[in-house]
Amino acid sequence: MQFVLFYSDKRVREQLFAHVDGTRGVLLVTGVRHGAAMRSPELREPFATLEFLHGRVLTQVLVADEGTPDGMWRDPLGDLGDRLHPDSKDDAYAVTTGYLLLVDGQPRQVVRKHGLPAEDLWFLEDALSRLEPRIPAPDPARRPGKRRPEPAPRAPRRPASTGAAREPEEAGGRRARDEEREGGESPGRRSRGAWSGDDEQVGGEHPGRRSRGAWGGDDEQVGGEHRARGARSPRDPEATPPRGTRVRSEAPARKDAWEVLGLERGVSRDEARKAFRALIAGYHPDKVAHLAPEFRELAERRTRELLEAWETVEQELGS
Repeated sequence: MQFVLFYSDKRVREQLFAHVDGTRGVLLVTGVRHGAAMRSPELREPFATLEFLHGRVLTQVLVADEGTPDGMWRDPLGDLGDRLHPDSKDDAYAVTTGYLLLVDGQPRQVVRKHGLPAEDLWFLEDALSRLEPRIPAPDPARRPGKRRPEPAPRAPRRPASTGAAREPEEAGGRRARDEEREGGESPGRRSRGAWSGDDEQVGGEHPGRRSRGAWGGDDEQVGGEHRARGARSPRDPEATPPRGTRVRSEAPARKDAWEVLGLERGVSRDEARKAFRALIAGYHPDKVAHLAPEFRELAERRTRELLEAWETVEQELGS
């Protein structure tokens, strides 16, 4: 049996407590992220497989955080953790970050989230098998391990091109043939430069030189003058690189999450959580409903900024 509760529901806390107090047998409670483009939580893994295999003896309560302003100030899992473990902040915090397993309303174990559904499923079935005899233990041979996969064999290195090594000899041979054909003078010589540009020398002078510039454009020098061909000067701020060239854009500097929340590093999880709740409550939709639309938009933008900062701080505190 599965139940999905949403943060946006004003009665989510009371509904969660009612499920915990009223469910007999094994109960799994956990929080999930949910968005408009995501599947319903009960259809995702590992919850769908647990329901298919053990739905007769296991009840699941999934508390979904949609990330909307309506539910920003609610923390039903945090309230449940404080209720179940009033004397242990670490145990209360574990309730909000893992899979909580209860039997007849009493907490028995919290299974850590590993991130991959297959890994979470194995560890959940392993813990459930010790709480409920009708749930078989998973195959020990399939236990997720920390072994790194063997690296794929590297492709053999391609031999270096020998064209550059033969070029001096070939150029010397061509020069000798040209001198013999033209009576000892070298009316024309053509060689390839380091950037695949073509240097042309006729009669000992360079009437025309072509070299490839920084962006792949051709620069032409004739009679001591320099003329750009095919591209603007790289120093031109409005210059546009040719098609197929990537232009790196500097990403905007990201604000420090601790500074956004006005917290000092080293505070406890409980103090940080209380400060975050007090800060985000000031941007509650009911408090800004009387303001102009542009101010309500600013409040919503500030709410998203605080949420992103809190996720970062929460991960650092939980590490």
